[in-house]
Amino acid sequence: MAYQIMKQELSYKILLDKNWSLEEFTVFTRLYFQNYSFIYCLENSDDSNILQQEFKLKNVLKNYKLRSGLSYVNIYSILKGQINKNEKPNVKSIKYASPGWIELYLNYEVAIEIAKAMTIFLTSAATVTLAYKKLYKIFIELHHLRKEKRNASLSLDIEQVKLVNRLNNELAKGLGYSNLNKLNENTRDIEETSKLLMAHYRRMNKMADYVRKGKANFPEE
Repeated sequence: MAYQIMKQELSYKILLDKNWSLEEFTVFTRLYFQNYSFIYCLENSDDSNILQQEFKLKNVLKNYKLRSGLSYVNIYSILKGQINKNEKPNVKSIKYASPGWIELYLNYEVAIEIAKAMTIFLTSAATVTLAYKKLYKIFIELHHLRKEKRNASLSLDIEQVKLVNRLNNELAKGLGYSNLNKLNENTRDIEETSKLLMAHYRRMNKMADYVRKGKANFPEE
């Protein structure tokens, strides 16, 4: 996958159908930008642009501590700040009808990657949701234990680490995310890796609701 500098003539159409409220449209576009930011910054290319993407990945994960809930919410603003100015999604055209579209100038390859990831996510929904729920249970129990023991440095035991590694792999696979090894190398923290993937899952799942309801579709070409 090659994240090339955006050519102005390239654009991507998200197909729209049925009736939309203003609130739905606002939420949808925010979710799309968040998922675009995640894939743009934390998914890796395998060509000459690899050094640029490596820099973005290391810059984000080195300079920001993501353990608190507030930081995980704010990570998407941080990711947006890493996107090249001429690759941030901008509206080219909107047609509201059945069917209609929102056409965006952006990095086309990233848009296609989102579309492919959405297909994977929808076809593996049961498996990926189960992995997410198991991870959530593990980390909420760890959170309660830290509060009970008044020790924020408490970490997972060896067997829990093995389980979390397996669940992270299942979650990444179901999200269509192929850069898990590099993410692990850069976070050096299995909990941080999990929580980044879990944050991405929540936003992909909310965006997938628009597809399930027949309101949006993401063409893969």
